[in-house]
Amino acid sequence: MTRYYAPASTGNFSVGFDLIGLALEPVSGELLGDVLEIRAESSMFSFSQSGRYVHQLPANPEDNLVYICFQAFAQKVASLLPHLVVHLQKNLPVGSGLGSSACSIAVACYAFNEYFKRPLNTAQLLQLMAECEGGVSGSMHFDNVAPSLLGGLQLMLPGSAQICRALPWFAHWRVVVCYPGTVISTKTARDVLPEAVNRATAIEFSGLLARFVSALYEQDENEALASIQDVFAEPHRLALIPELLPLRKKMLEQGIAHLGISGSGPTLFAVCSCEAQAEIAAGLFRSHYEKNADAMTHICQIAEHGARQI
Repeated sequence: MTRYYAPASTGNFSVGFDLIGLALEPVSGELLGDVLEIRAESSMFSFSQSGRYVHQLPANPEDNLVYICFQAFAQKVASLLPHLVVHLQKNLPVGSGLGSSACSIAVACYAFNEYFKRPLNTAQLLQLMAECEGGVSGSMHFDNVAPSLLGGLQLMLPGSAQICRALPWFAHWRVVVCYPGTVISTKTARDVLPEAVNRATAIEFSGLLARFVSALYEQDENEALASIQDVFAEPHRLALIPELLPLRKKMLEQGIAHLGISGSGPTLFAVCSCEAQAEIAAGLFRSHYEKNADAMTHICQIAEHGARQI
């Protein structure tokens, strides 16, 4: 048996819609991501699944992303591959804003590529993952699959063969993520967005993103924190997550610089500049959502490493 793992991710990071993604790992050492086991080759594809959020997955194995990825991988490498016996441990909730579908796609595609001696290079693998992700969300984007595969904070490079580039980070930052136990599909969250934005919004969006990237390279923490603002998606998604603004007010009162929507939600993330702030943010999250059995809160750091064998 060979086991593979890919970490959770938060897409957009408020300031970079579809252009920034961050790989996450709890400071506790817990695996916040999906695990795929490949046990043997077989005469037919055999799939099983377990994990905290297995009840949110389709019952039919052929509807699972792991099976879909295997078919897409075989087609991409243009080869009749031997079937596998695989098991998915699903540790991320579906439709959560933590890159759940991207995580399953990343661990599956990475695992198949490794198992079959790497027929695809990194760019080809990312392209395959984005195509599989597009089948779920309704549009092809890289901001979750890239950090889940590569780790770190990734900036997407539209039109570039490189696809993405790792950005600097602040090692002492903590990102507290809270899944409230409800579901918002990526497609639903994208459908509320306008087809076009006005000139002022476009200029403000690009300016904040440039300011954030510049601050990371200059290691100017105050400037970086000040630039984390969502002027594009958040105004249109507030109706889907009405608790965002009251929680943000409470966190700002505690000195926590930013609370935003992780990906398309409903998970929220708080950017904290120290461990003490992270504990406060986690406490506020837990007290607000503790009644929902599916809810979870994690104090995270950047996951420097993405998909890998464990």
